Amino acid sequence: MRAGPPLLLALLSAGCGTYAELGQKLDVGFTIAGGEAWISASPSEARILLLGPPDTAQFAFTSMELPIAAGTAVWATQGTFTGGPADPTLTLHERYLYQMPDERGRPLLERYGATRSDVSANLAFDRQTGPEGQLVLSGDASIAGTYVPLSAALGHLGSASPSDAACAFNIANLAVLSSQVRIIGFGSAAMTQYRRPATFRGTVQGQVGVSVGGGTTVTTDVSYHQFSDFGGVVIDGTQTTRVNAGGNGHMSGIVTLTLSPAAPAPEIQGSVDYGSDGDAVQISSGSASGGNYVITLAGGATTTESPVAAPSPTVMDCLGLAPP
Repeated sequence: MRAGPPLLLALLSAGCGTYAELGQKLDVGFTIAGGEAWISASPSEARILLLGPPDTAQFAFTSMELPIAAGTAVWATQGTFTGGPADPTLTLHERYLYQMPDERGRPLLERYGATRSDVSANLAFDRQTGPEGQLVLSGDASIAGTYVPLSAALGHLGSASPSDAACAFNIANLAVLSSQVRIIGFGSAAMTQYRRPATFRGTVQGQVGVSVGGGTTVTTDVSYHQFSDFGGVVIDGTQTTRVNAGGNGHMSGIVTLTLSPAAPAPEIQGSVDYGSDGDAVQISSGSASGGNYVITLAGGATTTESPVAAPSPTVMDCLGLAPP
């Protein structure tokens, strides 16, 4: 689950740098109950499209860049859609656009962090059903691709081997990345606004809370409460980051994960430890720089994964997906 650029910039004055607008309403997202999540992936990107039931016709889309296990850039959009499963077209009517660029190479005070914009745009796609029930979208390249139901793809996961543990982490981490792009100012000096704690709702269920405290050393807690942005993936627990004025420090905390594939595949439960003794995830200049996530599954599998190494296996391989 992503450890970079974690909330360290709360150290910095709210009057410095370029970042999301302070005073902006923080959470405008909506809950999509009873929808279906579809996933498409390449070796270094995962895309998830959540389509709600016809009575709401709401959608949420998230793209996550994964050249390293911690993840880098994320963007998302939410709104409504027209076009049912039997229709030859699908049109997404965008209402909100969220962006969190890869800013690891930018000075801390010049980072934008996660931002949200009100938009009014329509993206039209030709829609087909693939030979195994896939959702095949042709149109705007940022979203187009071949998608499979996430609940079915989760059935490829296991719980007995180190690779199974790595895969469980890589899938649960998608929920972390998806949440971060909607936390206004995440990764920038605008995190100072969370000295007054705030919460953001999960797109499917639950919430994530954000709070910042401390002085010379700043502590940031990101607390997940039965949080889910897409059905079948639920996380719970608190990530804690402690950094100094240079954005250097480490993480701690344990977040549990529950992955629920379609029946009859069994549910997978486990945990990710960010601050295992002597191996905590390290933060340098606001980004993950070393240490390891320590993953343990209820089925007995354990492994470690470096936040700055390429995920292995990839999300695509973990879920048995073909390249888009």
